[in-house]
Amino acid sequence: MTYEELVIQNEKLQQQIKDKEIEIKNKNAEIENRDIEINNLKAKVENQQLQINLLNRYVFGSKRESTKTQEDNLVEGTQCSIFGEVKDEEIKEQVEEKTEEITVYRKKNNKKRTAGIKKSQLKNVETETREYFLDDDKKVCNECGSHLKEIGKEVVRQEIEYIPAKLKLVNYVRHIYKCEGCGTDKSEKDTATIIKTKTPVALLTHSFASPTLASEVIYQKYYMGVPLYRQEKVWDDLGLVLPRNMMANWCIKLSEYYLEPIYQLMLKQLKDNCEVLHSDETTMQCNKEHGRKASSKSYMWVMVSGELEKTKGVIFHYSQSRSSNVAEELIGGYKGILVTDGYDGYNILEEELTHAECWAHARRYFYDSVPLDENKQLITTSDGYQGVEYIDDLFKVEKEIDKLSVDEKLKVRKEKSAPIIEKFYEWVYLTMNKYITNNKLRDALVYVKNQKENLCKFLEDGRIPLTNSKAERAIRPFAVHRKNWLFADTPEGAKANAIMYSIIESAKVNNLNIYKYITYLLQVLPQLEGEQTEEQIEKYLPWSKDLPKDILNYEGEYKEMVADEL
Repeated sequence: MTYEELVIQNEKLQQQIKDKEIEIKNKNAEIENRDIEINNLKAKVENQQLQINLLNRYVFGSKRESTKTQEDNLVEGTQCSIFGEVKDEEIKEQVEEKTEEITVYRKKNNKKRTAGIKKSQLKNVETETREYFLDDDKKVCNECGSHLKEIGKEVVRQEIEYIPAKLKLVNYVRHIYKCEGCGTDKSEKDTATIIKTKTPVALLTHSFASPTLASEVIYQKYYMGVPLYRQEKVWDDLGLVLPRNMMANWCIKLSEYYLEPIYQLMLKQLKDNCEVLHSDETTMQCNKEHGRKASSKSYMWVMVSGELEKTKGVIFHYSQSRSSNVAEELIGGYKGILVTDGYDGYNILEEELTHAECWAHARRYFYDSVPLDENKQLITTSDGYQGVEYIDDLFKVEKEIDKLSVDEKLKVRKEKSAPIIEKFYEWVYLTMNKYITNNKLRDALVYVKNQKENLCKFLEDGRIPLTNSKAERAIRPFAVHRKNWLFADTPEGAKANAIMYSIIESAKVNNLNIYKYITYLLQVLPQLEGEQTEEQIEKYLPWSKDLPKDILNYEGEYKEMVADEL
């Protein structure tokens, strides 16, 4: 082979090598793209699985966001601390400590049980005594035939008898009197004087609604959650044709005529008297709003007094939107401490009050980001679970200081909670620098980073609670009842809902008998004459000391009775 042929062949080989290198480079790029695509698909599957787990948990699982305690983790050999690892020897020692034999001594109850029911359990139940005697012809001894003389009696048992409700038509008849002197020749007055006896003012004009009947409708709908269409059937069974639209109209008119002044004064006094308020909001549907579709989303807001407040009340407020203007309308002018979730609509109020946020919401973000293993159990080695553990440690501190004074709480928080917060946010920033495929974990990290200032307000004031759970508990009855009645038909009905739930829930937190309180208001308020001042309305508020004693529930005595029984 000549030199020229060798050169040509070498050039061909060099070109083939270059082509192969280009082909390998393209293949590597294709493989890299495939790897990226696979990783993206894996991340997508992971996030979809998280979403499925979350939905399954909401539908089928426990609603409580519980996690294993440190002791449980020690026994099972899983991750047990967010500050470091525990050696196997230490785990074994602690497990052995936990398996020591324990002797339990039960306190003997030497009290002799007597027949009957405790008075505290009966509350205000009417009592009837049924006594059984021997007939006169049977007062003869079977042994000797002598007369039997009564020497005493004994209580055999007590029963609670249920008497079904019944309706009664009451006719209000007033008598008319005529002066026998007026209008006669001997009188200076030409016409006769007619006097009619005074009767109580009707609850609603041209209506057969009585305070007791209307109170039952309100009690069933707003306290027991029975929608009006179901009540319609109940009243029909009792012999009364009471259409649902009539009951709805009653609720609207009664809230407008009598209960709204109480509602407005409750709102004013809560803002004036409370150092701590909670707020939250939930969705609802109102069908017949001008310029809006029937399926449009509206909102019910709630404002609740803090746990330590002497003035205890709950205010519901209906609005078409969730905008910050509604927060300003409801809470504007308040100068104390407001505890909310992370919704930005409350930020407009921060210039005039102290805005603190809820750690339970932050924990929920991390809890929802924790994947499940093949046994549907939380994977305790995941980053999301580690975030949950940090927040759980904050709650442990709060549980320890629950009974302490405000100043003592603040001192302990600075000693114990502040270091946990510091370590928590170090972990947050470190984790955010990682490549995160878990979208829910990313959302949780971003949430606590953005809300850090308001989340940490509890380290500055011992009055600030760690969570907004009080508002969530207050709004829960409304959310549960909403599943039954589904929507409000008109804006007037939605506003009546807000007023009624405010009255009911405020009565509940003040330990009032709900039905008796509503009946009392509907009996007394229509009889008041003229426009009422705040001082006159104040004695009908749920926390008023002027309410009749029979409206109060004696729940504390009942709880003591149950504890004694156990």
